Amino acid sequence: MKIKNYIDNFYYVLFGSYIILCFVMAVIIIIFNCGVNDILFGIFGLILLILLSHFFYDRYYVIKRDFIEIKCGFLNKKIKYKDIKKCYITKNNKLSYATSKKRICIETNDKKYYISPEKMDEVLLKLIQKTGGKK
Repeated sequence: MKIKNYIDNFYYVLFGSYIILCFVMAVIIIIFNCGVNDILFGIFGLILLILLSHFFYDRYYVIKRDFIEIKCGFLNKKIKYKDIKKCYITKNNKLSYATSKKRICIETNDKKYYISPEKMDEVLLKLIQKTGGKK
């Protein structure tokens, strides 16, 4: 079952301001008849924009039979249910796979993973059922 991620408004603002910056840079290059270095810099900026948009907007979680798969742009992580020690809802600002402050914390033996699905209660209930009732 594929679960959509909760998108925080901060990333829309970041993405929008970056597009405006690239557009302004392209207009300056055209108006002032800039050199090859400036054009290459503009192309590099657009490539960076594509990579950043893929990283920030392609986030989702897949609950499968034996594991939960977290997809965050180019990063993929599979967490087996038998490795999960605890899962609960928390609020924090740590950098993670989650995009909002209200997150589900999945604790394993070695690490904590944070996700922020749209329907947090349903996902937490499914995770608790799959892990055998570990809260």
